[in-house]
Amino acid sequence: MHLKTKSKQRRSIHKWYEGFQLTINRHIHTLGNFIYNQEHHEIFGRDGKRWSKLAAFYFCFYVVLGGFFCLYLSIFMSLLPLNQPRYIGKDSRLTSRNNPLSPGGLSFRPQASIKLNDIQTLISLSSNDEQNQKESIHDNTQIYIKNLDEYLKVYNNTRSSKNFTIHDVGDCNSIKHYGYRNGKPCILIKINKLIGFIPEIDRTDTNNKHESQCIGISNVPVRCMGEYLFDQEMLGDIVYYSESGSSNVCGSIDIKHFPYNGKEDRNDAYQAPYVWVQFKNITPYVLISVECRIFAANIFYDKVAQRGSAQSETKDVPNEAVKVTDEQLINDFEDRCASTKCRDGETCILNKDGDAECACLTQCEDPKDERLMVCTKANHTYTTDCEFYQMQCWCRRNDERCTRREALTDSIDYFGRCQHLGICTEFELEVFPKRMTTWLGEILDALFVRKDLDAKYEVLVSEARKMKLSNTEKWWRNAVLWEFCELDRTHDNSVNNEELARFVRSLKVLEHCIQPFLNHCDMDNDNKISSDEWGTCLGLDKDDMVFLKTFCSH
Repeated sequence: MHLKTKSKQRRSIHKWYEGFQLTINRHIHTLGNFIYNQEHHEIFGRDGKRWSKLAAFYFCFYVVLGGFFCLYLSIFMSLLPLNQPRYIGKDSRLTSRNNPLSPGGLSFRPQASIKLNDIQTLISLSSNDEQNQKESIHDNTQIYIKNLDEYLKVYNNTRSSKNFTIHDVGDCNSIKHYGYRNGKPCILIKINKLIGFIPEIDRTDTNNKHESQCIGISNVPVRCMGEYLFDQEMLGDIVYYSESGSSNVCGSIDIKHFPYNGKEDRNDAYQAPYVWVQFKNITPYVLISVECRIFAANIFYDKVAQRGSAQSETKDVPNEAVKVTDEQLINDFEDRCASTKCRDGETCILNKDGDAECACLTQCEDPKDERLMVCTKANHTYTTDCEFYQMQCWCRRNDERCTRREALTDSIDYFGRCQHLGICTEFELEVFPKRMTTWLGEILDALFVRKDLDAKYEVLVSEARKMKLSNTEKWWRNAVLWEFCELDRTHDNSVNNEELARFVRSLKVLEHCIQPFLNHCDMDNDNKISSDEWGTCLGLDKDDMVFLKTFCSH
């Protein structure tokens, strides 16, 4: 019986396989007939006549379609000017009521990418001789020299109908390496090419007395200066080399070289007019922001939008700095600044003579966190405390960046955005010590868990945890001891107003009773809180206060 069953299974499998094979063969045969049918002489279902008709139809269709495309394209191109865009100047579609197109923007050369940080506007140079220049790994001057050589190639084209030449260029030539080898760099300032634009001479502005010296019959002045007062002090002397000659006041560009006429001049190798600006004695070790402006009636200046000007940064590292290692430079800088004490908002720098002096911070980090904002006594919000101290520094030095003279007499009140804090009532002041001691206990324990606590305080945490488990009433005692020790940085068993300031500033926006409470703790009104006054305010026993004096003094 078992053998008969197996025999039936084999026969059924064999029949299925034969059927499957016949199906495959039938499909292959059908596909072959579709590709080429020998009986009707058809390829893919069509004979030669039908394929010819189809090919003729699509040929005519695409010829007509291509003809229409070429016709419309030729009509469109015939309506466009060949040498320039249809809309230029004030008619440009790039302009709008809120974003007008500012003509005559400035640009400068060299603009070489530095491998380390890829900053296009930074020019970092080293005052060094040629032999050391080749050996120095800090040297970037060859990059700038090559960049200027490449840009000036167009000015060697004698076929140009508007040749531009400056006969007296001083050190600003390829032979003298454009001054980069001797620490007196030259930068090339030019007006960006703008079709149809002609600078207009402004003879009405009497405020620009320096620029007026460079205004001629057909000249518009160009002048570079430090972007801020600090930069102006560090920049040193500047010499301008223009087509009309050299000057220590400003350069000039002759309007005879305008306008630029687009494609017509591109084929003729248009030579844009420029001015060489050479910095004779840049202060070493200092990053200096330089702003160059052109003064014309139809060039509008906007510092924020960087219209009508060009910005760059320069930094000079002298010979001796190139020959030593970075670590030696840092050590030398730290040694010179070690005895110089700067205020908040200031930093130590080296002046032209290499002496240490204090200067205002150039920038503060923007944390984008409202909790790090500060509110001053004058109810003004600053992004960070650094920004507040920076403003004080600018105002002390009469810097043009000082926008709030009252910052000189202002001080930080608390951390956070300025807001109405409310008045501390008698009841709130009465219950505040209990709330504060509980809060200090939780903070001490949290710092221990996060491992942010000084090792000497760990014994206080262990003891406080045992007291809390045993339901001891004053389990928070050790937290009160810890906070006083943290505040008493001078270890004189008292906390003065300066030591309390940071504590108050960080809590005031959360606990508006903190300042009245501390004022209440200062029982003898001597502007400081002794260990006894601290313990009395927060409910410590006499034994605790004795322990407090000995523990914090270690």
